[in-house]
Amino acid sequence: MAIDPTLRDALSAVTPASLARALTRAGVKAFSPRGLAGRGERAIGEAYTLRMIPARGDAVGDLAAAVDAIPEGAIVVIDTAASGLALPFGAILAARLGQCGAAGLVTDAALPEVVGLPVWSAPEAAAGTLALVSVQEPVACGGAAIHPGDIVVCTESGIVALPVALAERVALEAVEQQRLDLWIQREAERGESLASLLPPDAAALARFEAETKPA
Repeated sequence: MAIDPTLRDALSAVTPASLARALTRAGVKAFSPRGLAGRGERAIGEAYTLRMIPARGDAVGDLAAAVDAIPEGAIVVIDTAASGLALPFGAILAARLGQCGAAGLVTDAALPEVVGLPVWSAPEAAAGTLALVSVQEPVACGGAAIHPGDIVVCTESGIVALPVALAERVALEAVEQQRLDLWIQREAERGESLASLLPPDAAALARFEAETKPA
């Protein structure tokens, strides 16, 4: 299902830090993969998940078929048990990932190949190979729990996965949080006391509302 354009606009306007604070207030945990290096611009899409493990010679899943099934606009999230191994994409599979219209790739494996889309991956590859074991199941990637259909927001400064049932609420809170953060920064630059701004007291919040209320 495509992301609502208004929701996408809201998610595009806020930082991962603002989203993280809103998710924390909502009681969500383990929503942000860590230790991954980004290559590419901001990407937003629904999570399409794959799980891979180090290969030991058993029969494995069909990686080519899994890549062919990726829907347009998805953020592909690949859990490799923090192996740091290189993804076995090769030139043909890498090209196909771009052709299917994926919005981005997030993985705790390494990705030496250039795939023509934004990528967040382990910075260095370890020796070994990977085998596909499941598709479209909840996964762990970079210490985060990501479920199929989660809305994933990826930027150079971080990655956040939003449960779809909370996405609209979290996005609106994040927009408001960012407005407040910018106002607090401006007030601090004007010389206002940080004691009343961090966190903002009732008087500061009243001034914020009065000064930023739409005309």
